[in-house]
Amino acid sequence: MSNTLDQTTIDAMRDGLLTGDLAPLSAPFLRHGLRPPVATWNPRAEDLPTLQLPFVLNLWLSLRDAGGRVAPGQIDPFALKPALGYILLIDVLEDGEDFRYRLYGSEVARVAGFDMTGKRTSQMVTGSLASTFYIAGYRALLRRPEPLFTWHEMPMQITINSWDRIVLPLTGSDGRISRILTCNMPGEPLLLHGRDARRQQP
Repeated sequence: MSNTLDQTTIDAMRDGLLTGDLAPLSAPFLRHGLRPPVATWNPRAEDLPTLQLPFVLNLWLSLRDAGGRVAPGQIDPFALKPALGYILLIDVLEDGEDFRYRLYGSEVARVAGFDMTGKRTSQMVTGSLASTFYIAGYRALLRRPEPLFTWHEMPMQITINSWDRIVLPLTGSDGRISRILTCNMPGEPLLLHGRDARRQQP
């Protein structure tokens, strides 16, 4: 993993997600002048924004076995077609030491301005804050294999204001999470006058 990432911060953010104490999650965003992120375990589909997020969550729920697990092989790209451009498929590396984007949705790449396919989360183009937040969330999911909704703002390196995400575990035949399915929906573009535009968002 990139040595620029602070493992203590990642662990604190992960633990905050697991315990419901979002202060460790919020602190790095506040230091960057951003609003605290939002995180909700087991959200109701009807409470999710956009059309794609509830669609993906309901599809995952419909595929669960008796133990509440969904296997990677059950994910059919054709079934995901209404949200396909916003889908990320993420491989778990080294028991969660890092994660690699097997698929980085074409619409996510277009809006973000970069494609992370084949790259590790620790190599996120937008810097250490994004990598730290994503890795902490994925590691929390490994310990609590349940649907996770997050909302967060982006640093100024990218022109999108925020992202809404549903993060879902895919469990291998050995009972361990081997892959993560994410639907990543962009918020509004930033205005030319910069970060002040964020304060006008609901």
